[in-house]
Amino acid sequence: MREERSASGRALTPRALALGGLLGAGLSLTNLYVGLKTGLAFPVTIIACVLGLGMYRALAWPWRTRAHPGLSLLETSAMQSTASSAGYSTGGTLISANVAWLMLSGHHPPGWALFCWTLLISALGVLFAVPLQRAFLHRERLPFPSGLAAASAARMLQQGDVSARQGTRVLGGAALVAGLLTLARDGLKRVPASLPLPGSLQGVPLASLSFSLDLGLLSPGVGALVGPRIAASLLLGAITCFGVLVPWLHVRGTLPQPDFNHALDWSMWPGTALVTSAAFTHLLSRRDVLRRAFSSLVQPGAVGPEAGAGPGQVPRSWLLAGLPLLSLGTVVLGDGVFGIPPHLGLLGVLLSFALAVVACRVTGETDVTPSGALGQLAQLAFGVVMPGNPLANAIAASLSGSTAATSADLLTDVKAGSLLGATPRQTVLAQLWGCLVGSAVIVPAFLLLVPDTSVLSEEHFPAPGGTFVAGVARVLAAGLEALAPASRWGALAGGVSGILLALLEQHAPERLRPFVPSAIGVGIAFALPPSLSLSMFLGSLAAALLTRARPAFALVATVPLAAGLIAGESLVSLTLTLLAGLGLLPSS
Repeated sequence: MREERSASGRALTPRALALGGLLGAGLSLTNLYVGLKTGLAFPVTIIACVLGLGMYRALAWPWRTRAHPGLSLLETSAMQSTASSAGYSTGGTLISANVAWLMLSGHHPPGWALFCWTLLISALGVLFAVPLQRAFLHRERLPFPSGLAAASAARMLQQGDVSARQGTRVLGGAALVAGLLTLARDGLKRVPASLPLPGSLQGVPLASLSFSLDLGLLSPGVGALVGPRIAASLLLGAITCFGVLVPWLHVRGTLPQPDFNHALDWSMWPGTALVTSAAFTHLLSRRDVLRRAFSSLVQPGAVGPEAGAGPGQVPRSWLLAGLPLLSLGTVVLGDGVFGIPPHLGLLGVLLSFALAVVACRVTGETDVTPSGALGQLAQLAFGVVMPGNPLANAIAASLSGSTAATSADLLTDVKAGSLLGATPRQTVLAQLWGCLVGSAVIVPAFLLLVPDTSVLSEEHFPAPGGTFVAGVARVLAAGLEALAPASRWGALAGGVSGILLALLEQHAPERLRPFVPSAIGVGIAFALPPSLSLSMFLGSLAAALLTRARPAFALVATVPLAAGLIAGESLVSLTLTLLAGLGLLPSS
């Protein structure tokens, strides 16, 4: 890839692309591990800026001279865009749809097909976003808050701000502590994985219900990032499901064994219904956003003939060549490997563009990408046009959900890049490079971490995202009548609860909204071991107490501290898994 220049210097330099690729590879593994553990994934735009510049300073410090200075703002933008694309845009399909494929079929699709599918749909999402930038970034000037924050962080780090250096040190220290604890726990077996809580509920021991104190630091880090409302919602969901409903069903004889794995056979249905109904209610309640999203595209001047012209813009020829080729590759692969007929594959591509428009609009206004809800919407659409095929239905969710997330990520990076002086063409090229790097790293890692269904368990990877996608696919294929009566009633109660919580969140008085439980958080807890929900709540509580006790320090340190805990545990655990896979360590 040739170096791209702007009026003020080069952006796509070898060191910027190499550092972005290296950082994106690590962040993609981190998000994969977190997603399999908790069902959550995090955009890494800001973390990439902090980590990337900190890494470069540490690695290049002995050789830095006037002739070889540190990364410029343009290079920082390219590095961050590459890392963000590789670390976030390529993993959504793996932690949800392809886990669901494994659950439904008992085996993985071919590795080469999984790589090509991941690369194709992430690159397709990048190109989908190109014609949207004029409508959402130039015409309406949507804020894209993460893009603004990333640009601000990059400038602060470039200026050598004391708080930025402090944040980098906190991140490194947290990663070291979490990594050493993980090595002692999973590698040396000197620390237990958890401490069971004493006591019982309705005669069922808490330990049997998986209420324990998790001794890892990843979950507290996740809790600190998601915030007190979602973390408290996770704990509420865990107590409601495994502290009240599961023991009650066991006492009535509906659940013969109240342990987590047997309880999940029932709890996944109310959890799936709760998450799905809440996501659709949120989406439908934002009809004004949906209307503005599409009206921005059709208004005169929104995407005029000059949209691909001018210095630094993405040439129209790239879209005219790239979109048909990527769409054709997606349709052919969907037909040949995943069983999606060509005409329905083309319908899926067109639907994905429409959902990408919605994702970009919502992200631009709220900084939250509704990729899960959009993926479930695609599942419902394919359930209507292609009934009785749960495998193809699960893959359809990955097509729409992943392209939507990637499109929103591109516009976030274009926003940050424009504030740092980078052009859209530079950002698109960096994102496409990130798609290639991320796909090449995350697919082999996924196949190594999840070789078969035996690891999709409480002890290894609960994978609630895949559980929900597989559940929806089963229901769409067989109908609700195929479920046991307790599961049907649970799904009905979950669906109603999701609608009520979403409406309450929308219409509650402003001062009460922070106290309304998150429907998504409550629903995910139905597919997570209670120990993880408790651990995330404790991490969130610790972050809140730090903010109250030392607000200035918390403002600088909370995000780096949480990111360090997540990165340290996930990367060391992944390394231990790799060594075990190569036969250099005994398998756990």
